[in-house]
Amino acid sequence: MKIILIKDVGGVGRHGEVKDVSDGYALNHLIPRGLAEQATPEKIKAHEAAVQKEGETRAKEQEALVGNIQSLEGARIEIAARATEKGGLFKSLGATDILKGILEQKKVDVPVEAISLEKPIKEVGDHELELKIAGAKARLTVAVKKAD
Repeated sequence: MKIILIKDVGGVGRHGEVKDVSDGYALNHLIPRGLAEQATPEKIKAHEAAVQKEGETRAKEQEALVGNIQSLEGARIEIAARATEKGGLFKSLGATDILKGILEQKKVDVPVEAISLEKPIKEVGDHELELKIAGAKARLTVAVKKAD
């Protein structure tokens, strides 16, 4: 019997896949527990249309994300943080702090995974970093200043 999996099922497949399983397994286990539904031609056609639409949506989101990353090329983000007299920060700045600065100053939303930071920023000054995601790269400068 052909089924469309509604949820991931170990040993059978992942959500959204169309699989061929024995009638007894489908009728006695998968369908009653809400793990799958019988794959009729109409349901398969609707499922394929939904998968295609989801793929198009993901492609548009990816394109927008690449545009956001590229718009930050050469940008300068200024962050004020408490620091000692010698310029060491009391609290190191990580990717989430930089992301917050990008969002506040440039009004561009990028995922935190895009920020490639070798180690947290621990001192005042200019720091170069790179944003990378899905083939798009941008270098930007984070200027850390001593907060008053």
